[in-house]
Amino acid sequence: MAVEIPPVPGRQWFRKAGTRAAQAISKVVIAAIRAPDPRIALGSVAATVVRLPATEACLASGGSIAEAQQVLRSEIRPIDDVRSTAEYRLRVAANLLAQWWEETG
Repeated sequence: MAVEIPPVPGRQWFRKAGTRAAQAISKVVIAAIRAPDPRIALGSVAATVVRLPATEACLASGGSIAEAQQVLRSEIRPIDDVRSTAEYRLRVAANLLAQWWEETG
């Protein structure tokens, strides 16, 4: 059996924030596609990987990155654990969103 995934148009971008690059455990992970419509997924900010439809909609409608960061902060609910604090994860997720938008613009 094979699984075929059709190509997704747009520039794809992935970043992992963690203690070490070689370590599998992450503090925050982002995978995003810029065009034609933004698609954003975050890992390590919830029990499973989450898409950010409200953040995507904000950017698609011409919202600023600052507005999109505010939407992102309301869309995720990270926890405090041994790897990191919820506040740190919120800050890093917002920073990664801005980095992605700047690098793919």
